[in-house]
Amino acid sequence: MDNYEKQVYIGRELFLQHEQDKLIEKYGLEHDEEYLYLKYIGTEYRISRRDGAIAYSEGEEWMDCKEYTIVMTIYDFLCCSGQEILPPLTGQWQPVGRFVTAGSSPSTDPFVEKYARAFSGKVEEVKQACICLGGKQMERLAGADLTFEMPVFQDFSVLFQFWDGDEEFQPKILLLWDKVSLSYLHFETTYYLQGDLLKAILQKTSLFV
Repeated sequence: MDNYEKQVYIGRELFLQHEQDKLIEKYGLEHDEEYLYLKYIGTEYRISRRDGAIAYSEGEEWMDCKEYTIVMTIYDFLCCSGQEILPPLTGQWQPVGRFVTAGSSPSTDPFVEKYARAFSGKVEEVKQACICLGGKQMERLAGADLTFEMPVFQDFSVLFQFWDGDEEFQPKILLLWDKVSLSYLHFETTYYLQGDLLKAILQKTSLFV
């Protein structure tokens, strides 16, 4: 078992330590005797109430989820907060670096730039991908070609902005977070979620090219 697998099993154990009825009430989860259900970035997932294993819906089939970032983000979303009632999102957006002391946040520029280049020249395709994932197009901010509020979990969204490139400027992506986001997720998990979201947008974009 590699370190990633070990962490997944630690996540399962953490989930199983929580009272599932409280999680159901707190997050408004659909459920039955065997599973809890939730949607993450446009895909339906279920969590085994017996052993904590996560699966995703593919048509009428349920497939074991082996994506480390997805699994750990779902566990963290359900288990991070010790508050019985979560604070409502404020609609006040800020960069992820605002959550930590200046200089202590690792740069995500190279990672995000990879997706910005992939989206270059495809504004309409990226727009359709965001809509397909449940995104709500917002008024343009700071001259961005696209501004979307993207629901990643029920009652939890991030703001996605994209500026297309031209002869003078490189394409650019900016993700903004509600100022109470760390009541829902640990800071480190925002990087997992960012990657999962951009990957999902890219996959959907390819459908419209």
